[in-house]
Amino acid sequence: MSLLQGRKISKNTNPTVGLEIEDSILNGSKVNVWDFAGQERFRFMWDDFLKGSGLAILVCDSTDDNIEKTKEIYKKFLRSMGSKIIAIANKQDLPNALSAEQVEEKLGIPTYGMSAIRVDLRGRIRRILEYEMDGKK
Repeated sequence: MSLLQGRKISKNTNPTVGLEIEDSILNGSKVNVWDFAGQERFRFMWDDFLKGSGLAILVCDSTDDNIEKTKEIYKKFLRSMGSKIIAIANKQDLPNALSAEQVEEKLGIPTYGMSAIRVDLRGRIRRILEYEMDGKK
């Protein structure tokens, strides 16, 4: 979320705990960005928050183990997710990261490569979201 919001990017990454909600401006429109904790203990609230969303974005590390966990989440909450679902294959900067294409093949949904700690990719994440929100895919 820091990358999208234009905040300082920390090299020390901490997982989201609970829920983080922020407003952002994309394509001149105000949108709500909801960052859900991935831990099992917080998943009880996902159904309610996902209903009626226009776009659901699954962010996963680009590793086989994390992709499998993301697949489980996708299958469990598919009925609640927004009308459109995409994935972000994060941590593309790490050695041995699977490519976005490999992640997409395993997940079965449109996937974009990203590294959330690279400030130079701030514009890219915004363009991806604007493109997907416009419904061109």
